Amino acid sequence: MEKNWKLKANYPGDKSVHNEGIENFKKQVLDHKPNSQLPELAIKLLFTRGINDYYKLLKFFRPTIDKLYDPLLMKDCDKASARIIKSIIGKEKIMVLGDYDVDGTCGVSMFSLFLNEFGLDSEIYIPDRINEGYGVSIQAIEHAQNLGIKLIVSIDCGITAYEKIEYAKELGIEFIICDHHQPPEKIPDALAVMDPLREDDSYPFKYLCGTGVAFKLIQAVCMELKMLKDDADIEKLKIYSMDLAALPFEFIDFVAIATASDIVSLTDENRILVKEGFNLINTKPRPALKALIESSGLKPGKLNTGNIVFTVAPRINAVGRLGDAKRAVELLTCKDENKVKEFAYILNDENQNRRDIDKSITDDAFRIYEETIDVENQNSIVIHNDTWHPGVIGIVAARLVEKYNLPSIVMTTVNGVAKGSARSINSFNIYDALKQCSNHLIQFGGHFHAAGLELEIEKIEEFKKSFNKVACQEISDEELIPEIEADAEITFDELTPKFLYILSFFEPYGPDNMTPVFISKGLQVIGDVRFTVKANTHIFKLKDPVSGKIFEAVFFNSSEYKGRLLRGLYCDIIYSVEKNIWKDKEYQKLRIRDIKIYN
Repeated sequence: MEKNWKLKANYPGDKSVHNEGIENFKKQVLDHKPNSQLPELAIKLLFTRGINDYYKLLKFFRPTIDKLYDPLLMKDCDKASARIIKSIIGKEKIMVLGDYDVDGTCGVSMFSLFLNEFGLDSEIYIPDRINEGYGVSIQAIEHAQNLGIKLIVSIDCGITAYEKIEYAKELGIEFIICDHHQPPEKIPDALAVMDPLREDDSYPFKYLCGTGVAFKLIQAVCMELKMLKDDADIEKLKIYSMDLAALPFEFIDFVAIATASDIVSLTDENRILVKEGFNLINTKPRPALKALIESSGLKPGKLNTGNIVFTVAPRINAVGRLGDAKRAVELLTCKDENKVKEFAYILNDENQNRRDIDKSITDDAFRIYEETIDVENQNSIVIHNDTWHPGVIGIVAARLVEKYNLPSIVMTTVNGVAKGSARSINSFNIYDALKQCSNHLIQFGGHFHAAGLELEIEKIEEFKKSFNKVACQEISDEELIPEIEADAEITFDELTPKFLYILSFFEPYGPDNMTPVFISKGLQVIGDVRFTVKANTHIFKLKDPVSGKIFEAVFFNSSEYKGRLLRGLYCDIIYSVEKNIWKDKEYQKLRIRDIKIYN
């Protein structure tokens, strides 16, 4: 599919005002650090990411734990921490309940290990994707009742479970909710509802993942325990030998993996959590993570967000997609080095099974869509098949968006109803679209770009028409052509060793701080061009005829260029620069996003 290349709208209005802002920023940097030699390109990249004064620059380049916010600024955190401390003092068994994805399983693993530090043996509960569905379930609450549990901590879910929380209250069970999803108009009447997106919450940063919210609760508990050390009940815990200030950060690796994987904004507090978490993973990985990382063909040391999102996270997700997600928690909480290797290989095998199922259903979905396409009147894709595995429909929806650049909903049948996953294009708020069609739905929830939904099978066609009507009204013809945005148009001359070194400090990358993308023109393909069929990838070298600089390039998913990408041809490219390690040597490689070839 042909793509439009577009330079980012780097200034909201008058270009002269934008240029003046950059000059003022440069002056501030020089005033504070006269010998600073930040390249012009680095200054521009920072400025367009909202880094427009010296103090923001320091926070961006030094994302350290001392810059984290006070957890007690979050609504209900004080109530939640007091209740957890009460449980710790009373040696009370707590149920820790989480979603079956990476965020949920990491959050549950983190919180249960934290409680273990105080001698509490928590009951871990991950809902069955098929039989219970997402979030808090009646089965979970009744399981807690049967065990005599009086407190449930839910992580990465619970904000929409109003009726379930009411049922738990009737049974004498209290709830602490650690969630980050958009709250409904009526939030649950739980003991504590921690969600920075609550309208009445003034917490400074709104985009923590579920594990991140639970981490703030852990911080608060440790802060309160530290202050209460002289209390008679606290003294019985014999916590004087514990470093309560450092304890939360023993679990920051879980926060980093969940944050990177859940596609939340990688700015401000999340940037700190991911940076510090990756430092722990790379220098002192817990046995479970080390085994999981090594089973995927990587080594701790220089792992980044890409390694986690595309290699580690799918393995954690796979067991929840195809079976019991509690297996991921068993791995993540295991301390026996022999057992963690067994668990890691189970996750690895499940991920391969998931990939096979994913490919089969994706091919099927492509075929169904292309057989029913109505180009004139269709700005969305909504498809249903009774036999598709519910664990992979979200991945398939994402594949449809990637190929056809249309908001896509993929559904299957679970327990007699249609259950679906929705994914969207950049300009279309799929959560709001579902809200406009809510009269056709049993339930729904999610974010701007991703959501889940349930509806009666006989209402699928009505819903499909209603959803497409919203998509046709809100998506312009221009937005139907996929775009790739670039930060700047540059020459290879500007990719100096100094600039590439500074660029490494822009990490960790993710939403709102994406990998910088550049356009370079008039380059020549030199040397042999290799194409690997299995990986669907071209590998070749590009030379800038003006400067003579040469870079190796890799172009994934590029089968359409097989036989067309030849030595001697000239081209324009849109790309990012990525670090590669081969035989312990690090070098820079261009990752091509799109290419335009000419003679």
